[in-house]
Amino acid sequence: MFEYGFRKGKENADYGGDNIKKLYFPKQKVIFFEENKNIEDSLKLMIVFGDEKEFLYEVDVMKYWEYNDKDLIEKKMYPLIPLQLFNLRKKLNYAKKKNDINKIKELSIVARNLAEKLAIESKELFDQDEILGEDFHSMLLAIQNLIEYLNRNYIDDENLEKEVNIMTKSLYDPEVEKKGIEKGIEKGIEKGIEKNQVEIVLNMLGEGLDEATISRFTKIDIERVREIIKKHLN
Repeated sequence: MFEYGFRKGKENADYGGDNIKKLYFPKQKVIFFEENKNIEDSLKLMIVFGDEKEFLYEVDVMKYWEYNDKDLIEKKMYPLIPLQLFNLRKKLNYAKKKNDINKIKELSIVARNLAEKLAIESKELFDQDEILGEDFHSMLLAIQNLIEYLNRNYIDDENLEKEVNIMTKSLYDPEVEKKGIEKGIEKGIEKGIEKNQVEIVLNMLGEGLDEATISRFTKIDIERVREIIKKHLN
C-alpha cells in the first residue's frame, strides 16, 4: 500500500514554497472480502528515518462481509455491489468439500436470485442517473463474470450462466435503445473487452487489491493484470 501510495504521490507531485517538492498521497483503503476475525481495522507501517524520527503510515480496512448491497448503495460504493456474489464462495467451497449436492443446488438458486437482485439494483442506479451507461454495462458484466466463476468452480449447473446472461441482457437492451448507449452487452463484450479489463483492473487496484486478488476475482490472467498495471501506471 505504501509503494502504491508513493507511486501515485510522485505522479501528483508539485513544488510548494521554498522550492520543496510535495508528494500528495491518495486516500487509501484495503478491502478484505472473506470474514477473518484476525483482521484489524487498519494496517500500520512504522517508517523510521536515518535520524531515528518515526512516522506511522496507516491505511483503513474495509471488512466487506460487514456490508450488504443496501449499505454499499447508501455509501455510493457502486462498483463493489456485484461482489456481493463473492460472499457465497465460502459456503459453496464448504459444501463442495462435503460433497453436499443438495446444499450446492440450494446455493445455486441463491446465487441466481442474488444476481438478479444486484442487476435490478444496478438498473435502478442507472435510471436515477447515479451511474453512467458504461458503468451499468460494467456492473452487469461483473455479475456475469462472478456467476461464471462460482458456477465453474463450485456449482456446475449448465443452465445457470445462460439464465443470468439472458436476465442481464434483458435489463440492458431496452436502455441501449432508449438512451443510445453502444449496442448491447454481447457486442460490448466482443468489442470492448480490452477496455473493460483495463478499467476493472485499475479500479480494483485503486481500491487496494493486489495483482493476485484482482486476477482471482476477475479471471483475467495474472500476466495480463501485470501488463495493464505496467502500461497504465508506470
